[in-house]
Amino acid sequence: MLVISAKSGQLGNRLLLFANFIAFAIKNNYKVVNPAFEEYAEFFHSTERNFLCCYPPLAFPLPSNKRLRSYYYQFNCYLSNSGLFKKINIPRDKPFNWSNSYNICQQINPHAINFFQGWLFRDGWFIEDIANLRQYADTIRTYFRPLPKYQSNIANLISKIRHHSDVIIGVHIRQGDYQSHQDGRYFYTVKQYVKVMETVKKLFANKKVTFLICSNENQTPDNFQNLSYVYGNNHIIEDMYSLAECDYIIGPPSTYTMWASFYGEKPLYMIRDVNKSLTIQDFVQFDQWQGIFYANEDWSKNSWEWIH
Repeated sequence: MLVISAKSGQLGNRLLLFANFIAFAIKNNYKVVNPAFEEYAEFFHSTERNFLCCYPPLAFPLPSNKRLRSYYYQFNCYLSNSGLFKKINIPRDKPFNWSNSYNICQQINPHAINFFQGWLFRDGWFIEDIANLRQYADTIRTYFRPLPKYQSNIANLISKIRHHSDVIIGVHIRQGDYQSHQDGRYFYTVKQYVKVMETVKKLFANKKVTFLICSNENQTPDNFQNLSYVYGNNHIIEDMYSLAECDYIIGPPSTYTMWASFYGEKPLYMIRDVNKSLTIQDFVQFDQWQGIFYANEDWSKNSWEWIH
């Protein structure tokens, strides 16, 4: 059994981490338990009534609530650090590969409980081995299907946009926490986002383009007056999965849009240069990214240069 006993970032990070563990578990006939998914379990049909947040899912529903899930996570943290069980720590100083990095497969005891800590898969671009994720993608997408109420809201939003659009471009305007993340490396002003949006619009000169804007900050309509746009529902799940329903996705480097790209099988452009003259080839599917990893003694400053 593999137990994810440490939290890694926010929603996008947790989804990618969990998904990669599930893929590895399917291939190698392991079970995965993820108490660290506690804050987000209530949003998905496979985890809402799955107190253990496990894969394969429980045969019978086992409902829970936020308080019990929190206690459950804390208990697993205690067990992980107790010295009574196998604990595998995974650093974040180089891209991860199940087969070659840190001898992970050799460390796993298939007949015992293995607690995992570290930032494994915290950032999708730190992964060299995504073959498992690609192979079991459909199973993973099914597991992380949102509850019907969220699906309904998403479907209504996208349907309204499609009614008057040829192409929908999802835009993730991430500000707020990105002012300090990596010293503001990927923090862009609204004017810079608009500049990129206008460049993207030119790629579809003869089509009606509508932008679906999802942001962690309130955005003033005046900034987008020269564009056709619709705001997302301002819900963490509905915005992410609405982006997955768009034809193309743009945004700064973020696992939020990476998951949308993976789940919806939609091409994504990660904004690294707001002055770049874009082509349609700059939009890349999740499993097609290539790049060079640059390590730093301060893991928060590790970087990845895309070369696709």
